[in-house]
Amino acid sequence: MPDFYTLYLVILLFGLSNCVIWGAIVHRYRELYAAHYWLAGSTAVVMGGLILSIQGNSGQFLATVGGNTVTTLGFWLNYMGVRRLHGEAIHPLRTGLLLSLSMFAMLATFHIWYGRNPVYTLAQSVPLLVTSAYLLRRRDLELGAGITSVAMGFACLSHGVIATGNILIVADIMPDLDLRTAAAFDLLVFLFSAITWNFGFLISVIGHLRREVERLANEDDLTGLANRRQFMKQLDIACSQEHHELLFSVILFDLDRFKTINDTYGHAAGDAALKHAAHVFRRHLRPGDLFARLGGDEFCVLLLDLGENEASAIAERALDALNASSFKWHETRLDVTASIGIASYEATMWSRPDLLMEEADRALYETKRLGRNGITVSNRSRERKLSPNVLSFDMSSKTRHRS
Repeated sequence: MPDFYTLYLVILLFGLSNCVIWGAIVHRYRELYAAHYWLAGSTAVVMGGLILSIQGNSGQFLATVGGNTVTTLGFWLNYMGVRRLHGEAIHPLRTGLLLSLSMFAMLATFHIWYGRNPVYTLAQSVPLLVTSAYLLRRRDLELGAGITSVAMGFACLSHGVIATGNILIVADIMPDLDLRTAAAFDLLVFLFSAITWNFGFLISVIGHLRREVERLANEDDLTGLANRRQFMKQLDIACSQEHHELLFSVILFDLDRFKTINDTYGHAAGDAALKHAAHVFRRHLRPGDLFARLGGDEFCVLLLDLGENEASAIAERALDALNASSFKWHETRLDVTASIGIASYEATMWSRPDLLMEEADRALYETKRLGRNGITVSNRSRERKLSPNVLSFDMSSKTRHRS
């Protein structure tokens, strides 16, 4: 069995390698804030180990308490990084309070349980146990989180064995218990666990970056809505043979005289108008509806489980809200209106998403032909009872327009 100084040296070298790895990741991905916490955590663990190493066999008061406190801080920083990676609040005051309680417990028991203090290992185990429990409670437990939680669980178990042994000694239940070999095994298990949970962190980071790339590939950067690629992908799924019994509709619209806003007030005003219209329409959609900006001033909504009647009712409410809303650009009030076309899925006619979109586009241009700022519903398959304010065409019907 290696001596403790050799084990400490290996642990310190491992900690330094973690600092190099997380430092490189922080340098490359500055907005990956979880890595900042993990870099700080690795640095704290190395500093704690260095402080503990200077005490030798004498067990100096400040070195023992200070080193264990800084090491425990490193594990709490790891926990904060995990929360940050998952987009949750890190609660620094709460964490600071728990760390302070651990430090005061070490201070209070240093002389009482000198050389056999179970508080040190218990204090280090608490943030690991909290992190493991936090990850296991999540519904979206991914591979990296699973590896991290299991590794931290083993580290807690190993530390728990040593803490239990020290409690048996200080309580005079087993005063002659020799824990030197067990303590060496504890360090080895803890080292293996630390290597494993940092590997879990890296897997989680890879998954996070991959999801971010997918989000950027499927999201419109101006409005935060889905983009054309994502919309057509979901529409293709809805039109697939496996979903041939599914009822759904699409609402296609663009902003009236949008080019005039761009040419008169500039592209910044046009961007603001697009975001304004997207915000107004989004308020009238269900949480599961797919709302996308297809490009330019063209938007589309995929409404699953809704036919023409329901889709036209949603479009009417959204259009009313857009007309009633106030959009100002540098104290100038601009009228932002929209022309809307609606088409509903018919298994016998719209087996391809491009045909359904073409029908919605024809309905939209019918709205424009009749004066803009209105709604047209395609009804080529069969007659339906619609709102008297909405145009239905085969190509014939009635449209709602505003002056």
